[in-house]
Amino acid sequence: VILHGGCLGLGLAAMGTNNEEIYEVLSNILHNDNAVSAEAAGIGIGLVMLGSASEKAITEMLQYAHETQHEKIIRGISMGIALVMYAREEGADTLIEQLLIDKDAILRYGGMYTIGLAYAGTANNWAIRKLLHVAVSDVNDDVRRAAVTCLGFLLSRQPERCPKMVSLLAESYNPHVRYGATLALGISCAGTGLKEAIDLLIPLTSDPVDFVRQGALLALSMILMQTSNAQESRVQTVRKLFEDKINDKHEETMCKFGAIYATGIIDAGGRNCTISLHSRSGHKNMNSIVGVALFTQFWYWYPLSNFLALALTPTAIVGLNKDLKQPKFTFRSNARPSLFAYPPEVKPPEVKVPTKVSTAVLSFAKGKGKLAGKTAQMDTSEDGKKRGEKRGREERREERREKRRRRGNKERRGEGGTSVREQGKPCESHTPSIQALIFRC
Repeated sequence: VILHGGCLGLGLAAMGTNNEEIYEVLSNILHNDNAVSAEAAGIGIGLVMLGSASEKAITEMLQYAHETQHEKIIRGISMGIALVMYAREEGADTLIEQLLIDKDAILRYGGMYTIGLAYAGTANNWAIRKLLHVAVSDVNDDVRRAAVTCLGFLLSRQPERCPKMVSLLAESYNPHVRYGATLALGISCAGTGLKEAIDLLIPLTSDPVDFVRQGALLALSMILMQTSNAQESRVQTVRKLFEDKINDKHEETMCKFGAIYATGIIDAGGRNCTISLHSRSGHKNMNSIVGVALFTQFWYWYPLSNFLALALTPTAIVGLNKDLKQPKFTFRSNARPSLFAYPPEVKPPEVKVPTKVSTAVLSFAKGKGKLAGKTAQMDTSEDGKKRGEKRGREERREERREKRRRRGNKERRGEGGTSVREQGKPCESHTPSIQALIFRC
């Protein structure tokens, strides 16, 4: 685990340097065949050789991916290859075709991210057709999910096109495709507050599958970053939705995880940061694209979600003088205050101190005697229990006597159900007196 963190840290520190010495160190860890550390080494190699299209690195990683039996190592290598081909566009086409026809689904998964990173922000028609074809035809759900997700990278410079393109995929029968559609919307429309994207995502927050709800919550938080109520009236509703999902005891853990993360993303950097894959002039923001791509790998390894910090761009105004000190200064904004107003602070729940409740006094009946309108207290002493038991025995004895007395009266009146013949009475001659007796019976 320590090697895992060291490889990721080294890759970040030397990101894009193409340092051969660091590459050799990470390559040795990769070939140790330890699943945890080798996965990070594969990603670390991709970070160090970012955008270099190094043939040596790609050949060695592909060869080892076919030799090892660890899925984690293959997945780390596939993401490393995608990072090596960052922004190479047509230069990555040969490798992409090779990955797409590979028998290993994890390498095809890496092929999807190779398309997404190589053509990020270009909206290239060939790349979009490839991704859409795989999204509806591949037999592996992970590959299909990655194909739809990477549409967000291709359309990040034209976010208004993404909702139209994934609208049908968001209604797919396959939950992995629906999840990919949510992330594609979140990546391409991050920080825009695009109404069409919100319209697609809000119904998915009540999807029957828990991880689809998770993706919808994450995408909503990315889209609504630094969006006020004056700009989008549903911001407060979405924030309340996050809170309800977190507090709902019956909600699935995966959905709660998404709600908790979404609450942090929407207020990232003290509400002074946003996710922007491109600069104001339209150039690619390499850190943001790489950060979001590795953030999506939290599906397999939660600590990789920390890479989202790479994608955050500060939006606060910081003024420095020639001595690199912050002078006191003011500036005037002609926009109305509500347009960029901060959301109200969350108030802690009020703690209600329980008040002492007065003791209830009850009246009850014991046997046939009723204590009406008077307070009755139970005698819990030993003598009281004995008297109660004795009284109960006497009452049961009296009930048995009463039953015997009633039974005897019925038999004397002939109501016991027996006939005169059964009682031994003569019946040869039916005299009037005997007939009268029978009639009375």
